[in-house]
Parts: sequence; C-alpha cells; structure tokens
Amino acid sequence: MGSVNRCIARYETTAVYTHPDAKVDIVLVHGLNGTPDMTWTAKNGVFWPLDLLPASLKGAQANILVYGYNADVYSRKNDRSASDNFIHQHAQTLVTSLTLFRRSEGTFNNPIIWVCHSLGGIMVKRALLYSNDLRTAHHEDYRSIYVSTYGLFFLGTPHTGSDMAAWGLVLQGMSDAVVPKRFFESESVLLKTLKKDSETLSNINNHFLDIYQRFRIHMVHENHKTDIKGTKIIVVDANSASPQLPGVTYYGVEATHAHMCKFASASAPGFRALSTDIRQWILDAPALIAVRWEVEGLERTARMRNEIHERMSPFMSPPSSAYTVSTRRENDISTLSPSSPSLTPSPPPPPPSTLGVPRALLAAAAARQDGLVLLDGVSHGLEPIYRLRS
Repeated sequence: MGSVNRCIARYETTAVYTHPDAKVDIVLVHGLNGTPDMTWTAKNGVFWPLDLLPASLKGAQANILVYGYNADVYSRKNDRSASDNFIHQHAQTLVTSLTLFRRSEGTFNNPIIWVCHSLGGIMVKRALLYSNDLRTAHHEDYRSIYVSTYGLFFLGTPHTGSDMAAWGLVLQGMSDAVVPKRFFESESVLLKTLKKDSETLSNINNHFLDIYQRFRIHMVHENHKTDIKGTKIIVVDANSASPQLPGVTYYGVEATHAHMCKFASASAPGFRALSTDIRQWILDAPALIAVRWEVEGLERTARMRNEIHERMSPFMSPPSSAYTVSTRRENDISTLSPSSPSLTPSPPPPPPSTLGVPRALLAAAAARQDGLVLLDGVSHGLEPIYRLRS
C-alpha cells in the first residue's frame, strides 16, 4: 500500500500516490486553463488519480504524479495572470522539474507513462523532443525523460490544431463573465499554438514523427459535443485528436472535451480502457526501459570520448619533420649489414612543451595515447573509468 498526498502544488511536480516499491512513474499533465487537481476531478468530487487509479492497478507498482503549469490564457478574478510563456519554455520547465523531482526521490531511471489532456499533450511532445536534444555532458541528466518514457495517453489533444472560435466559446463557458473582446484580438501565446495553421504545432508534429514509434501511444477523442450557453460544439474533432499513424491505438470516449478526463467512478466511460492499459504498461515497461538505459550508457561513453578528442585537438600537433627524418634514419640503419660502418642515429627531439595546457586535457591526452589517465595522481585503466561513468 502506498502513501497518499492530497496537498497538490499549483505548479511543478507533486506525487499524489507513492508506492514504496514503485517500478514506474505515471505523470498526468493538464491542458488549457486547467490545473493539476481540478482537471482530473469529477463533479462528484472524485479525484481519480488518487481515488480510483491505485485500486485499479491491482498490485502493479507505480507512483502517480501530477504536473502543474500556468496554462491560463486570460486573467481571472483572483488576479492570476495569463501565461506569456511559449510552448517550448513550458516544455523546458517540465523536463527540469520532473528530472529533479525523480532524482530527489531516487526514481531517476523509472519508466514514465504520460496521461495528457488537450494542450498538455502538445507540451509533452515538445518536452520529449527537447529532452532528446540534450547531449552535452552537463545536460545529460535531462535526457532521462526521453530515455525513460514508455507510453503516452493523449486525451483530446489537438495534434493538428483546432478552430479558434471553438476555443473562444469553451473559454467563455469556463469564465464567470464573457471573455473580453481584446482577448480574441490579441490571442494568447498558448492559444496561438493550438490554431490549425500554427507553425509551432506543425514543427512539433513533424519532429515528433521521428521518435513516436519508440513509444506506446493511445490517442483518444471526445464523442460528445460541449454545450456552451446554448451552442453545442466538438472542441477537438477526431481528425485532430487522432491523426492516423502506424502502431498507434485509437478510440473515442462518450464524454465532452472537458469531462473526458474526469472519471466520476470506475464505470465512467473511458476509465476501464485507460486503467487496464496503464496496468499492462506498468508490467511491460521496466524490461524495455532497462535496455534503453544500457544503450544510453554506451552512447554517453562514446560522446565522452568524442568530446575529449575534440577538446584535445588544438593541443595535439603532427610529428615534426626532424622526428620523421630521424625515425627514417633509424630504419635505414637497422637494414645495414654487420660489416657496414657504424652509424649513430640522431637522438629523438624533446617532447612538445605542455606549458599552458590544462591538466585535465593532458590527462585526456595520456588516455588517448597510452590507454591510461591520471586521476588525483593515480594511474587508472580507461575501461573501468568508462564503466563507472556509464
């Protein structure tokens, strides 16, 4: 039995359920104008990530985390200001927050299963692309989000955008008063991302195609229209929520856009499908992600060697002409017969000066030339060093 936490932070990462032997981290990310608690809470007060999901896992060991960020697109009465961050900035914050949280909790290498609603799916896709791009030594830890991701559930995510008018009606329905006209004239940064002609959305989708087959993916669309003050609309249609890709699972939920992620009970439409697949993924993920971490270790070793070579290149010169001539003379001498006159080869030139070369780079040079590197004045073989680093 895991520990329960109902004190959910508005921003960044909160563990709402922690299993002492967790093998997987389940991470939920809300969408436009959402929050890490209310997005997942039904009208009857059921917060399903805590009230329904742990019991449905039937012994499968997992932590359940929720992530919060400022997805507001207009200022509210409580003076909460609208977000002015671009989607890539939100994605960077997500990667940083989740990486540091998992490191602090000792779950750094745990597989990750994402559950994303609406805009949250776009942000997670961008976060995975960002995480995959981080390959320098001092950023390698943040690659853990990409390496550890096993699967994603996209609930009503507008992969190819949605109509601006539909979002405007939904936001009006969410607000206590009519959204000001200037909101539609200026358009928030996040809302611009969700437009059908959004260049940002197109770029994310195009690059995500390069990596999506690495993951298990379910794309879920809403089957019920949202009633906004007498106007009924599909906020994210099936074409946008479920772009057809090989290897992806698709299905619809008998709920509106806002309620497809709020399960009032274990029998609510969509919950059984979601929870059953999450349970299976928890069982399947550890073996696969362990292999990916082994591969990542080998790739990190290769990157380290390349980095050492690149940094040493300015300090490594080709042999001098004098040394080349001397070496050739020695070879000539070795071929002389015993009766040949004795010849004394010229001594080899002194080694090049190391004045001004950083000690770390000299150590790297030693590793490159001798297979040994001096660490704290002690000679070590390269192979154990690389094993320790990987």
